[in-house]
Amino acid sequence: MKRTFAFIITALILITSLSAQNNDTRATNLIDQLAANLKSFSNMRIEFTYQMDNEQQKLHEKTKGTILVEKNKFRILLDGKIIINDSKAVYTYLPEAKEVQINAVDEDSDQLSPTSLLNDYKSKYRIKYIREENSNGKEILIADMVPVKGQKFFKVRLYIETRTAAPVSFLMYDKSGTVFTYAVNKFEKNATLKAGSFEFKKSDYPGAEVVDMR
Repeated sequence: MKRTFAFIITALILITSLSAQNNDTRATNLIDQLAANLKSFSNMRIEFTYQMDNEQQKLHEKTKGTILVEKNKFRILLDGKIIINDSKAVYTYLPEAKEVQINAVDEDSDQLSPTSLLNDYKSKYRIKYIREENSNGKEILIADMVPVKGQKFFKVRLYIETRTAAPVSFLMYDKSGTVFTYAVNKFEKNATLKAGSFEFKKSDYPGAEVVDMR
């Protein structure tokens, strides 16, 4: 009887383990498809809602923004701020301070575009299937990307539409307890972008002090 009971427990553990592996593989395959889709577009224009929450510090912010992406370059407009990454440096315009800060490109920072987040993700993250749910008639798969080595954030949670492999939202969990949420409101691929969208020109920011922090 004891042997039978032990066999049943072992079988249940094995089945559960195999089911988790299959789900993780399903999540990985969908992220593969998402990454392939994003890389196949010549560019993207994404309107999104940004939210920052830290329950312990009672911090809650919410605003809308737009990001233009072309390969490893991007331009973000968020709450009056403008962030330009021309693949060589990151330029951040702070209108209240009338200042432009120049920083070196840091792949491990939270200044990530959708494409850079998924660059070589198989070597940088472990994929964990969380669950699937229906939202507004769409089937959504939820999966976590857990860094295999130390980063500022300890996981990224992806929400992906299963039928189209389109991004719905992603959340970045900072080690300080802050959660950064980016929800996609409108996604336009191969958009017509204004020339010079990913170039920094000092003349576009009259009166602003340029501070090179590289």
